[in-house]
Amino acid sequence: MKKCILLLIASLFCASFSYAQALKINQMQWDEDYTAREFVKEIQSGEVIEFATDKDFVQFDSDIINISNSAQTVNLKLEVFNNTEGIDISACWGSCLNPWNFNFEPVEMVEEGVEVFNVDYESKGIAGSKAWVVCTFSVEGYDDFVLNIKFGDAVSVTEPVITKNNAYPNPASSVVNIDYALNRDNAQIVLYNILGASVYEQPLKGQEGKATINVSDFASGIYFYTIKINGKAIESKKLIINR
Repeated sequence: MKKCILLLIASLFCASFSYAQALKINQMQWDEDYTAREFVKEIQSGEVIEFATDKDFVQFDSDIINISNSAQTVNLKLEVFNNTEGIDISACWGSCLNPWNFNFEPVEMVEEGVEVFNVDYESKGIAGSKAWVVCTFSVEGYDDFVLNIKFGDAVSVTEPVITKNNAYPNPASSVVNIDYALNRDNAQIVLYNILGASVYEQPLKGQEGKATINVSDFASGIYFYTIKINGKAIESKKLIINR
């Protein structure tokens, strides 16, 4: 019986980590007559979608679907890396902006609502042109959805790496310190209880340093702390609070 309870708790914990997205993204494409959009596949967060740039114009087309069971405000951050000078990149999210203007307004999505998102790539006749586009969709209270679009032979931005992640004292009774070293900014530490519920969040200042968390108000027990970069969980470790 005790073993069954432990397995149930573990499954609940894993489930809470595996389903923290508010959005689903379906890749779409136009048919040969350009009269109807067709479903290509569902895209997973962090996945890379690749396009050749042997044509002057290439478009990534998709449907963004709200699966959170409530209305949400969705923000988009779009960044371009390793691009060939002289090309044009533009995008539509809520509205279509001019090339290289990525200051999108938040989009209000109703429950089960669908919004079209696309990225247009124009090579301007430059042979061997390329670009790596990173699109981060953010919804408060949920993990970010990160979409990578590779045009041509662009090289990926550096993958998030954690080179230091040590919590002490562990077990902790009042305060726990976490030394960290990362290769990216926009990181945070999230503390979860044994059931997988988030009980504390703290942004990290810089790529290397020490985070201090006051745990004196938390109940004794087993917790897990996770370092996230750009909303994506990179590494989790166990923390014991014993008061």
